[in-house]
Amino acid sequence: MQKEKKTFHKMHFISNVYRFIIFLILLIVTMLILIINYNFSRQNHQYTLDYNMSAVKGLKELIADQEHFFLQQLNNTYESYYAYKEGLFSCLNSSRHESFPYRQNIYRFLNESFPPNSEMSSLTIYAASDNQIYSVTKQVRKNFSASLPEFSPLIECYENPFTVLRVMPSQSSRILETSRGYSFIYCLRDVITKVNIGAIQADYSVSEVQQFLSSNYPGVKGDFLVIDLEGNVLFDTSGSWYDAPFPWAEPFISCKKMDNVLVTLDHEKYYVNMEAHSYPNIRVIGLVSQKTLSADIRKNIALMLLATGSVTALTCIGIYLYLNSSSRQLNLIYLTMLRIQNGELDSYIPVDNKHKNELVDISVSFNDMLRNLNLYIDKVYKTEIENQRYKLKALQSQINPHFLYNTLEAIRMKAVLQEEPEIGEMIYILSKIFRNSIKNESILPVRQEIENCKNYLRLCDIEYKNLFRYHFQVENALLTEPIIQHALLVMIENYIMHGFDSNRTDNYVHVTGYVENGFAVFRVRDNGFGIKTTELERLRLSFLEKSIDHVERIGLKNIYQRMKLLYGENCDLQILSEYGQGTEIIFSFIYKGESVND
Repeated sequence: MQKEKKTFHKMHFISNVYRFIIFLILLIVTMLILIINYNFSRQNHQYTLDYNMSAVKGLKELIADQEHFFLQQLNNTYESYYAYKEGLFSCLNSSRHESFPYRQNIYRFLNESFPPNSEMSSLTIYAASDNQIYSVTKQVRKNFSASLPEFSPLIECYENPFTVLRVMPSQSSRILETSRGYSFIYCLRDVITKVNIGAIQADYSVSEVQQFLSSNYPGVKGDFLVIDLEGNVLFDTSGSWYDAPFPWAEPFISCKKMDNVLVTLDHEKYYVNMEAHSYPNIRVIGLVSQKTLSADIRKNIALMLLATGSVTALTCIGIYLYLNSSSRQLNLIYLTMLRIQNGELDSYIPVDNKHKNELVDISVSFNDMLRNLNLYIDKVYKTEIENQRYKLKALQSQINPHFLYNTLEAIRMKAVLQEEPEIGEMIYILSKIFRNSIKNESILPVRQEIENCKNYLRLCDIEYKNLFRYHFQVENALLTEPIIQHALLVMIENYIMHGFDSNRTDNYVHVTGYVENGFAVFRVRDNGFGIKTTELERLRLSFLEKSIDHVERIGLKNIYQRMKLLYGENCDLQILSEYGQGTEIIFSFIYKGESVND
């Protein structure tokens, strides 16, 4: 009895060790998840800043392209003989200001320089000869007096003796009834006298820039600003700084580039990305709030902590309950077996039917076995000791086959817990084959037969370490057709037992199924050893013999006899083989288009 107690305490100790190991693994996994999440958050932090910098460079290139397009159009006008002699410059130098052709030539130039697909929202010319403003938008064309304050930048550019490209917030968008934007302004000079004769202004809408950001940099975080050297805001995604100069412009004007620089603006820290464009002198700025980035990191960590904590807690609770229940049931089984060993054959394992698991099934099967054993002992004579062993074996053969299946499953779980996944998988596949084999049906759907074959082949694949390939190609119409149980399985097993070559790595077995001339035809083809001519002839003749003595390939003969009983003459089993070239077994029977439940 003392020995039994020691064994019991040892089992209890081992169970507690398993619990501790599992909890330790969960703790390590949780820590690894947190570390990975933190590193991911940091990488996402850097990606956000780099993505913001890419958007800043994209905005700079966009404005540079707009400036290039504007100057290119203007340069084309200078180089055009027609524009100088009869077009724009002819009009600007003309003294017939009120003539209809004069205005028509100006508007024609504006329309030709402002194609429908242009990103410009408006194009405006100041003609010094008549002190008038001529504008076209995508909808209308208008002319205004040069005295309007909205066009004062045009006049200032004209009066400047030095030709300089200016870019500034648009002041004429209200009077031109266009959306908010910024302007490129350049003076027009007589190509011969080099005297300023006017000025030209191209306006671009900030909504186009916003659309550029949305389409080319979706999901980019932060605010974006474009300012000139006086702090005037040309573009602002927040829309907060259009009406006044940007109050913190000076540190950006004084340098050419910033790359993820942390600065403080209005008592809040920002990561700043900045690119300078020297001609015209503008600064493209990207601002990402440090508070926003930190909040994102904290949010990700909090969500991961919550998810990890919840999963860990639920897993721990589940494992604890499962191990506790399993340990208790194992102890009951162990103690009951000890009592039976001591002769207490009326001792049964207590069973809690509310909690079904493999150990409960084993306990129920064990109790059934014990009851049957007691009944058997009561029926036999004590003098028949020699016959008792035989009767016990017969009794064991009558045990419910499900007990064996459940026992296999319990062994598989034990293998998995002891980190033997390959053994666990083999037992799992074997238990599936066994469970399907103990069914009493003589026929089953083709789909189920194929599944049984795949389970068997998978088991062989594990055993032979991927030394062969297999492939099934069966028409959908045959999947529900009834077929003799194990018909295809026996043919495949015939190849594994007699044709498989473990010295080769290109072994294969190919199963096809199709309907032809009213017959369901299945072909099982392999590249194994094949069958010698004399053996093949002897095998074919054995199908016609009633006796099963001395039949080497008894499975094939069994299939042949069963199919003749089921299908009569509307079936056939052919074996085609050449020694050294493989074997093909063709199994055909009448196709009825019926279906049978799995």
